[in-house]
Amino acid sequence: MLKKISLVLFISFCCFIGLLTTINYFVNQSSIYKNTHPTTTGNTISILLLDGLSQSIFEQNLAANKLPNLRRLIQTGTYVKNGIGAFPSMTGYAFYPFITGKDASTSGIYGLRWFDRNLDKGNLRNYVGRTNIHMNRDITPQQKNIFELSGDQYTCSINSYMNKGVKESALTGWRHTTSKFEHTPLFQFLAALPYFGNRITTDFFEHETYAMDLAKKQLKRNPKVQWVTLPSLDAMNHIHGTTANYSALLIHVDSLIGDFVQTIDGLGQSNTRALAIITDHGISNVHQNIDLRKNFNNKLNLDLERGKSVHLLTDELTIPLSEFENKDGYFVINGNLSAYLYLRNPLEKDTKLSWRKKLLLPQLQAYATPEGDKNLLRFLAQQEGIGLLAAQQNDSTIWVQVADQMAIITKRQNVYNYTPLNGDPLGYTQDTLALKLLTSEFYTANTWLTHTIQTDYPDAIYRLYELMSKPNVGDLLICSKKGYDLAADYELFVGNYKGGHGGLHKDLLKVPYILYLPNQASKQLEFLRSEEVGGMIMKYLFNQQPATSN
Repeated sequence: MLKKISLVLFISFCCFIGLLTTINYFVNQSSIYKNTHPTTTGNTISILLLDGLSQSIFEQNLAANKLPNLRRLIQTGTYVKNGIGAFPSMTGYAFYPFITGKDASTSGIYGLRWFDRNLDKGNLRNYVGRTNIHMNRDITPQQKNIFELSGDQYTCSINSYMNKGVKESALTGWRHTTSKFEHTPLFQFLAALPYFGNRITTDFFEHETYAMDLAKKQLKRNPKVQWVTLPSLDAMNHIHGTTANYSALLIHVDSLIGDFVQTIDGLGQSNTRALAIITDHGISNVHQNIDLRKNFNNKLNLDLERGKSVHLLTDELTIPLSEFENKDGYFVINGNLSAYLYLRNPLEKDTKLSWRKKLLLPQLQAYATPEGDKNLLRFLAQQEGIGLLAAQQNDSTIWVQVADQMAIITKRQNVYNYTPLNGDPLGYTQDTLALKLLTSEFYTANTWLTHTIQTDYPDAIYRLYELMSKPNVGDLLICSKKGYDLAADYELFVGNYKGGHGGLHKDLLKVPYILYLPNQASKQLEFLRSEEVGGMIMKYLFNQQPATSN
């Protein structure tokens, strides 16, 4: 009997290892571009995105001479000290400006998760896990990106789901997962397996090395466009917060970039290949995780859904809208430091119609609940951990609120006005330069950026208005107060994060960019939006005029 049990256990163990090996094989494979393709012509580019790069930690290590390879690129290229990323400050969604030269809010999607009011099923668009394939399907088809504009020439990407038209897409999902969750019992067990452990698991440092080794192999085919996402800085912050290992990992990535540049030189591509070092967002540490659904349920008797954090078993988004008949709203999390609240219109009897249209400020300030009409902005502003709130007031005005301070942003043609009503939620009255624009006049987006770059909310006027005026964005935008996360007990494997992004604060929106263009003079720019960097890339590759902001 014992021999039979031992044999069964041994066979089960072998099957388990075989399953893991199979998962590892398929999850880390590329959609290899085996077809013949024209010889690459003209200028080329490799884009390295350091996911979740903190501006302050980058600058500290740069000043300490710990990033020699990035410093060398700065000295020979264009260095944007204060880049302005997309809002919400989200991975994937924030890639769009770099590959199109357009603001991410024009992409047709509104974050890593959002709710499409127009659909009869699959309304919660969630690009985390196997359903990431829908990101390329959901973006607007009118705007062609740099992969599509490259035609039949060889293009490639590593760890990007915003790569419509790419010829070869490589993913390292399993390796990324094992490094991100290496501290959990399951992955510690896998790592300790004799012989197999080091084959099926990696740590953060090993993962980035593996990804860059793949990138160097791709270089041999001289891609017209190459995109490489290095996700471990972001993952480390999510899981552990900002520790000394974050800087150590950044220093390691710098050494990998140095090797990558040497590979470009060795392949004779240095006269045509540009190199962009970019990031999608900054980071912020978290000390407390909250779940606002409990507040709505306990105090207003409203039932909110928030959906799964990740889809592992299916790549389909098929839940019908009819299933939300008894739900009052959808709480959609982005980066865990920001969220959209989509609400059912309680005055509309038809289930589908009650979800179809965005609610405006007057409806949100007198929302019908079982406890009577409630001002939802006032209610939210009083909850622990809540920072900035925003909603659309009418066709030309966005409402902004922080605690009991309120203001409006108004757009007229292509110029904007910010009017504090009670206090100043964005804090512009505390900045000498920003204060100059607090008049009855309207100013361009670039003027607002220039005058707010050193505030806690740089470029908030432009970013907030352009996002919140879109018909499919949430009825309410919610950003957490610094140190708080909006997704308690939400994340697979760990439940709660210790760091995040998604919000509008300078720590999340302001980031460094480096763009090295062969045979062009070096320069330093004080600030530039991510879509303007994308415009420079488009011009270099295809001689298209770069995008200009208002």
